[in-house]
Amino acid sequence: MRLDRCAIILISILFITCIGQPFVYADDMLDMKAEIGMLKKRLSELEAKLQQSDAKVAKIEKASPETGMPASITSFAKEIEVHGFVDTSYIFNINTPVSPNPRTNNLRVFDTEANGFMLNMAELNFEKPISKESPVGFRVDLDYGQDAKLIHANGLGGTGDEFDLEQAYAQFFVPFTLPFMNALNFKVGKFATLHGAEVIESQDNWNFSRSYLFGFAIPFTHTGIRAYYKPFENLPVDAWIGIVNGWDNVVDNNKAKTVEGQITYAPTDKLSLSVGGMFGPERFNSDKDFRDLVDIVATYKATDKLTLKANYDYGWEKNGAAYLPSSGTGAVATGLTDTDASWDGVAGYAKYEILKWWSIAGRCEYFRDRDGVRTGVLVNNNITDLTLLEVTFTNEFKIFDNLIARLEYRYDKASGQVFTQDKVSANNQSTLAAEMIYKF
Repeated sequence: MRLDRCAIILISILFITCIGQPFVYADDMLDMKAEIGMLKKRLSELEAKLQQSDAKVAKIEKASPETGMPASITSFAKEIEVHGFVDTSYIFNINTPVSPNPRTNNLRVFDTEANGFMLNMAELNFEKPISKESPVGFRVDLDYGQDAKLIHANGLGGTGDEFDLEQAYAQFFVPFTLPFMNALNFKVGKFATLHGAEVIESQDNWNFSRSYLFGFAIPFTHTGIRAYYKPFENLPVDAWIGIVNGWDNVVDNNKAKTVEGQITYAPTDKLSLSVGGMFGPERFNSDKDFRDLVDIVATYKATDKLTLKANYDYGWEKNGAAYLPSSGTGAVATGLTDTDASWDGVAGYAKYEILKWWSIAGRCEYFRDRDGVRTGVLVNNNITDLTLLEVTFTNEFKIFDNLIARLEYRYDKASGQVFTQDKVSANNQSTLAAEMIYKF
C-alpha cells in the first residue's frame, strides 16, 4: 500500500509538471530526469526496508503465534510428557500388633503401617521420549510419601526423608548404524532396576502389597550407564546391559562396579520370557566379595481375560552372611562371623478380568533367606535361616479411566516367630487393605 501511494504521488508530480510547463528546455529536462532517478532510487530503498520488516514480523508470528516464544523452545516444550499419580491406602492388621513395634506390619517392605491410613506415594514424571527422528531425551521421576522413604539409594537423602529422586537420566540413540543393529540407545544417570515381576509404582502391579521377592531378593534402583540393543527388526529379542555403582547406590561403597544385564524373548503377543542378572562386589570397602543375582520372569496371556506370570530369583554373596553368636537365653552378641550367603524364591501370579471395570488377581509366593542377610530378622539373638510364605487376593475396580480402587487380603506365614499378635510373637499375620489411585 505504501508503494502504491508513492507511485501515485510521483505520477501526480510528473503530470502537474508537464501541464504547468508546456515549454521545457533541454537543461530542465535533464534536471527532471535526474530528480526522477533519485525518486526511483528512494522508492527502491523504501521497498527493500518494507520487505525486511514484513519478513521479521512473519518470522515472529510463525515461530509462536500464541506465546511469542522462539520456535525451538515451543517445539521442545511440546515434546515433553508430564504424568503422575497419587496412591493412598488404609491397612488393617488382624493380629493388631502392639509390641515391640506398635502398628507395624512385620516384614512388609512398603505397606508397613498397621491399622492406619498411608500416603504411599505421590509421583510426578517428566519425560521426553526418544526416537530415530528425535534421538535425545530424558526422564525425571519425583516421589513423595511413605514408599519414597523406603527406596532411597545410598548417597541420596536420608532414611527418614519422604522425598526421593527415583529416576533421573538422559537418553540418546546412537547416531550411526552397525551390522546386526536395528536399535541401540543409552541411558546415563539413575534408573529403576531391570529385575523382578513387580515395580515401585503400585499402579503398574497386579496387587497392592509387594512380594517378598521384590522387597528382599532384588535391588530397587541403579546409577550408571545402561544400553538397550535390538539386533534385528523382525527378531523378537531385546537386550539390556549396563555398568552401575551397585544395588541402590548413587555413591558407590567400594571401588569396583557392578554389571547388569537382561535378555527378553517374546515369540508371540501372548508369551514373553526374560532372563537377567547382576554380578559385582556390593559390600562396604570390599572389591572382591561378589554378589550375584539371577532373575527370571515369564508372562503368558492364556485368554483375552486371563494372564499368568511367574518370577524366580536366586542370589548369592561371598562372605555376605553375618550372624550374632549367642551363649544362651538373653546373651548379648560377642562378635561377627562372615560366611557365604544365599537366598532364593519363586512367585506365581494370575489376573482375570471379570468385567471391563472389575478384575481379580492372586499371588502365591515362597522365599527363603538362608542366612538372614536380606530380611535381617533376629531369632534368639541370631540372624537365622528364615522361610516365608504368602498368599494374596486383590480385587481391582476401575471407577473411572484415571481412578483405581483395590481391596486386598493377604496371609503371611514364617518358619520362625517373626510376626506379632497383640503383645506376643507369632509365626503368621493377616491383613486387609483398601487402596485408591488417581492417575494423570
